[in-house]
Amino acid sequence: MKNSESKKAMLFIMLGVLLLGTGPMFVKYVQANGVLVGFYRLFFAAIMLSIPALLVKPEKEDSRPAKGGLKWAVLGGLVFAANISLWCSALNFTTASAVTLLDNTAPVWVGLISWLVLKEKQPWQYWLGLLVTIGGAGIMIGWDIRNSSGQQSTGNLIGIASGFSYALYILITQQARRYMDSLRYSWLVSLSGAAALLVAAIAMGLFREPLPADSLLMIFLMALTSQVIAWVLVNHALGKLPASAASVALVGQPVVTTLLGIVILNEVPSPLQLAGALVCLAGIFTVQKSQNNSVIVTSS
Repeated sequence: MKNSESKKAMLFIMLGVLLLGTGPMFVKYVQANGVLVGFYRLFFAAIMLSIPALLVKPEKEDSRPAKGGLKWAVLGGLVFAANISLWCSALNFTTASAVTLLDNTAPVWVGLISWLVLKEKQPWQYWLGLLVTIGGAGIMIGWDIRNSSGQQSTGNLIGIASGFSYALYILITQQARRYMDSLRYSWLVSLSGAAALLVAAIAMGLFREPLPADSLLMIFLMALTSQVIAWVLVNHALGKLPASAASVALVGQPVVTTLLGIVILNEVPSPLQLAGALVCLAGIFTVQKSQNNSVIVTSS
């Protein structure tokens, strides 16, 4: 690849990561039930993705039956709906930086699930990264348990569950992409995920008190920036860059969110929290570097 194309791809992925890092700021502003916020985010994303998904012809037509891809896309939508709900809910309890970092532990759980369920062998670098990530997360959660009322530690535990659910989504995505292009897959994921969360929101009675117009605007902007535009930029760049370069850039998302959290939300981490976050980040990076053949999927 030409040097100019490589620089352009790096610029795209950096801009995409920057937009992804802004997502928690919108959720913090809205401060609503995670299921409701997740529904509107996926609903708006499904509407915005519908036109290009239906009109743009795939570069490569796949001869395999669409039914298989549809099955995986719907399953991916259900799991992603759970991930978005957990992610939004965690942000109601703890800091944006902690939730983003713990959600980005997904590659760690992907490797563990692949080893336990799919019997895939993992290199020693993966196991080192796993131990380092768990150690860093333990430092963060341990500090919160000792020094807070328990609310932050609850949010951190939900954040870990969010990361695990995203790991399942990544594994499902790897199967679904064998049948369809990423644009149509993302549209079907948003559509089926929104439908699932609509049913959940109705069952929980979350529409009894409608969200204010400014909150809906914030969710729409989040869907536009971190769900649609960021996805287009990052996925375009992933097709141009080697996995090692992409891994370095994507690990920057928690850093962006932490800096924005300090400036916008006044969420200043303690020295021990920061140390735990850096250890956790080093572990995630080590895991991503060890998975050279894996599909890299951006976080929430």
